[in-house]
Formats: sequence, C-alpha cells, structure tokens
Amino acid sequence: ILAQAILGTPPPSLTLAQATSAIQQQKQQPPLPLTLTMASNAVLLKKKEWTACLAQSKGAPGRCEKLQKDLESMSKASGIECCVAETVALMRCTGSSSKASGCGSEFLAMRECNRTGGRELVKNSEGTASAVAPGKSGLFTSDAWSLVSSVPPTRSLQGMTEFGEDYAKTLHITEVRF
Repeated sequence: ILAQAILGTPPPSLTLAQATSAIQQQKQQPPLPLTLTMASNAVLLKKKEWTACLAQSKGAPGRCEKLQKDLESMSKASGIECCVAETVALMRCTGSSSKASGCGSEFLAMRECNRTGGRELVKNSEGTASAVAPGKSGLFTSDAWSLVSSVPPTRSLQGMTEFGEDYAKTLHITEVRF
C-alpha cells in the first residue's frame, strides 16, 4: 500500500482498521506523501464524527445523513472502506421488527467488513448464502464450503432449546433445566 502511494498509483480499497494500522505504523516507514496522510486522517476524523452522531441518534441513522454522505464520498475518493452501508443496515435491522430474526446476515456483513485483512466471506451470486471471498480460500480447509453455504437456523424457542440440550451433551451435562 505504501509503495503504491509513493509510486502514485491509487490505493486499493482499505478497511478502516487497515487505514488506522497504516497510520500507526508511519513511524517505522518512510514518510507517506502528505496528500495520502491527510486523506486518511480526514476520513478517520469524519468516521469518528459520524459514529458520534449515530451514538446520539437513538437508532435513527437518517439523522446523520449529511455526515454519512460526506463520509461515503471521502471514503470512495481515498479508497478506504468505512463500512457505512453495513453499519446502516445493521442499525435499521436492530431498530425494527426484523430484529426478531436475529439480524444474522447484517451482523455477518458488519463483521466481514471490519476485518483487518479484508473480507473473508462474501454473499454468493444469488445473495442467499455466503461464499469464500476471492483470494481467501487459503485461509479455509477444504470442507469449509459446507459452513459458508449453510443458512442460519430459524430463531425459535424450540431451536434454542434443542441447541442447548445438544451442547450440554457435548459438555457431559446430563440434566438441563430451562
């Protein structure tokens, strides 16, 4: 990334964690061009401002729409991924009646977006399940496809009870009271 910045080629899309890590490592690296450092710092400051606004918005991300649009444009221009869409989707899910389903896909999207090394799982072409991200297959075993191609179970009392009983058996607990 630093070499690309020095050579003048556009940086790849970075996660916020990667950008923060790059800024923290500046002391050990040759100085970055001033424009890249300023752009990264500006995006980080805008992200902090947007996050503070979201914290005060009482679960209504629409109250921070101007900051969101500013952050999205700055993020796109600098190549730093700030997980804006994932954050908004998760807030909308947890703030609506959809939270009864557990908001699993939104939590997964948020987790994957915030990975320091980039996304390891992405939505498949149909958008119904997850798939291993391009270039990340070396991180998984050959049978990992069965884990990412599955869909989370329906959230119900019976499903949670069955899981609890099965889990207790693996821990050699004989009596389970719910």
